Amino acid sequence: MDIKSHTSFIPKKAFNAANTALHSKGNSIGILFLLTLIIFISALVFSLGVFLYQQFLIKDIENKSSQLKRARAEFEPTLIQEINRLEKRIQSSRNILRKHKTTSSFFNLLEDLTLVNIQFKNLEYNVDENGRANISMKGKAKSFNSVALQSDIFGKSGSIQEPIFSNLNIDNKGDVEFDFMAFIDSNLILYENTILTK
Repeated sequence: MDIKSHTSFIPKKAFNAANTALHSKGNSIGILFLLTLIIFISALVFSLGVFLYQQFLIKDIENKSSQLKRARAEFEPTLIQEINRLEKRIQSSRNILRKHKTTSSFFNLLEDLTLVNIQFKNLEYNVDENGRANISMKGKAKSFNSVALQSDIFGKSGSIQEPIFSNLNIDNKGDVEFDFMAFIDSNLILYENTILTK
């Protein structure tokens, strides 16, 4: 029993180039359709996810809002009003202290900076429309050199600004009389700064 088999490498059907081109064109259209379908489905899934997340956030906000209303109701409204009034009073006190001016720190500085042989007789303290404090005094010194040295000391202090000694005259005892005028640094006379330095 001999079985004859014909193995042939020659195709039985003729090769048709037009048929192959149609088949490959159909594959490319199918791939493009598949990609479009995947993108469309992905966009739908993403849109659905965004919509569901938005609904979740809206419900979460509503829950938090109702929790906040319950928490507010648990507090005593009269206590809250009293605390608010107390806070306003404390804030008003702070504002008053910030603006309050005191001269004690100026007098301490004047005592520290004044030379032993200088004597001040009177003091006028004024605040101009800009809130800048100025002083004017009459004084007596043993010599012109003492007045010049006192002028240098005041000029270098920084807290006594624009010091001016004027109307220098010698009295019948040989002492030098003078008028003095200067501005005071506003930080020196603020009560708030006085408290902080103590």
